[in-house]
Amino acid sequence: MKKSYSLWLQRLGLLWLAYTACRFLFWYYNRDAFQNAGFQAILGSFIPGIRFDWSIIALSNLLFTFFSLLPFGWSTTCRWDRFLKGLYFAVNLPLLALNLIDANYYRFTGRRSIFNVLELGDDITDQVPSLIAHYWYVPLIFAGMALSLWRTYPNRMPTDPPNRLSLLPGWAGLALALGLSILIFRGGFQEKPLRANQAFRLNDCSLGNLTLNSSFTFLTSIDAVGTERLAFFPNPKTAWSLIHHPAPLPLRLPIQPPQNVVIVILESFAKEYMGYGNPYQGYTPFLDSLARQSVFFTNSFANGRESIMAVPAITASIPQLMDEPFITSTYQSNRFTGLGDILHRNGYQTHFFHAARNGSMGFEGFSQQAGFQQYYGLNEYPDSLRKRDFDGNWGIFDEPYLQNVARQLNQSKQPFGAVLFTLSSHMPYTIPARHKNRFPKGKAEVHESVGYADYALRRFFETARQQPWFSQTLFVLTADHTQANTEPTYANPLGAYRVPLLLFHADRRVVQALKQQTDTARICQHTDILPTVLHYLQLHEHPPLPFGQSVLTCAPGQAFQYANGRFRLVEEGVYLEMPLDGPGVLYDARTYRQLRDEKRRQHLQQQLQATIQSYRNGLIDNRFIDPNTVDTRSFAGRVLVKPTLPKIN
Repeated sequence: MKKSYSLWLQRLGLLWLAYTACRFLFWYYNRDAFQNAGFQAILGSFIPGIRFDWSIIALSNLLFTFFSLLPFGWSTTCRWDRFLKGLYFAVNLPLLALNLIDANYYRFTGRRSIFNVLELGDDITDQVPSLIAHYWYVPLIFAGMALSLWRTYPNRMPTDPPNRLSLLPGWAGLALALGLSILIFRGGFQEKPLRANQAFRLNDCSLGNLTLNSSFTFLTSIDAVGTERLAFFPNPKTAWSLIHHPAPLPLRLPIQPPQNVVIVILESFAKEYMGYGNPYQGYTPFLDSLARQSVFFTNSFANGRESIMAVPAITASIPQLMDEPFITSTYQSNRFTGLGDILHRNGYQTHFFHAARNGSMGFEGFSQQAGFQQYYGLNEYPDSLRKRDFDGNWGIFDEPYLQNVARQLNQSKQPFGAVLFTLSSHMPYTIPARHKNRFPKGKAEVHESVGYADYALRRFFETARQQPWFSQTLFVLTADHTQANTEPTYANPLGAYRVPLLLFHADRRVVQALKQQTDTARICQHTDILPTVLHYLQLHEHPPLPFGQSVLTCAPGQAFQYANGRFRLVEEGVYLEMPLDGPGVLYDARTYRQLRDEKRRQHLQQQLQATIQSYRNGLIDNRFIDPNTVDTRSFAGRVLVKPTLPKIN
């Protein structure tokens, strides 16, 4: 039996070497994101990663362990050993492939992949040829790794002696090995098993992603079914009082509603890519020029790192405070009131434009839930132009699509509300052949396509300026999320979420009036956009969800983020990071060093806990409870009185 144990350990040890190689590749392909971390910090992320590697090796190879150590004579034959080898590679190669894929996918999401990535199956399947062509080296690396494992896999030799029990009886040894595997998987004897957020307790912020491996985050999120009820505050009134925002004061504007509203969501336009507000030229000359004529907020943040998280936040004030994106979660059919619904009830025509295939990212269905009357995807693009303008990957190139949007808005009855989501600065960053080498290549692959998308935006505004509705329209421009980081200034926890946010109106008097009534340096976020639009249009009878507030006020703002089991609350000068089951840590937002201000730490922790509780319990109950309208007697884990309420507002 000694030989069986030795082979078993050698084979698992070989896997650990493969996982270590994957972690190195993960660092190598994302080294710009970790450029402010020194060698000691990087090493400090790799070493605790050993625990996560062995945890997932132990879990994924439980069946392999069982079959490897069966105390029967035939379990040491070469035929049985070939079966074990097949099982070993069938289980482990897909998990290693996931780590190699994530080494490139991480730059788009800022986190290791979890099980819900399978919800994007159709989108990914459609792009397989282009993904392979763009990332051709990933299959080659995977093939090399698989071949290396195959050649170095310790085989049982035909001359090895038959199976014999040695120090321990065979079944007892097998039970011990399985028990040890389970113990290693859960990370030791502690009360709760090893979880992804523990990687971020050991390291500073994003460095925890170096500690993790994608197999761990993927497999341990398989059973994620929504979220759990929380009771940080047994009385909901307490939580509500901490997050409730009073109605903002009426704006003093030179023109009166109704006004058109167009929200432009720019794909991957990180604030880092702009020249305006940065000490370098950037890649967005038109957006820079527009920012100079607009109300530009210098401290704006995305609520998440994926497009699928941005749309609910922007159009319905639903932030991303759980593992699953709202659009693909078990709560996707919940009642909520979106911007389209509110505008439509007030006489607006509402439209949602996205040049990708219909159904991509679940936007078509969600836009209908949010009340938008018309959705314009690839199917709605003119048949005669579709072949000419198709980018070969996702949908229609930005320049022709935005021109089509301008034509569609010309046909819309005023007032109208529209959301426009650009496409071309999405991987694989395809731009029309006639524009090749026209825009700066930059330091990252995305930069050239950002330049093209910025040019397409310029052309859209040139066309829109000639239309009668332009002078009666508020434009809100932001980005869905950040992407590849190259500038040291943004290679930090907050830089990974900084996106532009600007309000533009053709009437300069409107812009000037808005500037006088707000603080453009205030903290703001995606969930603030819906209440801002309602404030501007003076639609105060439709209060949005309490997770955002109008930016058209001088009151201080906040921003919420969630990733890898850790929540973040950003306020002026500081931010708090907190796991669900532990105390928060306060950081300086400029130096990213821990602060020892206990009073402020406790205050921010209470606000963050109140937000998480109200959000998650509201999702579970399919209602966000207003304590002033229901019986709010103390509860722990359940609602004693379930009120009958209309749609969430």
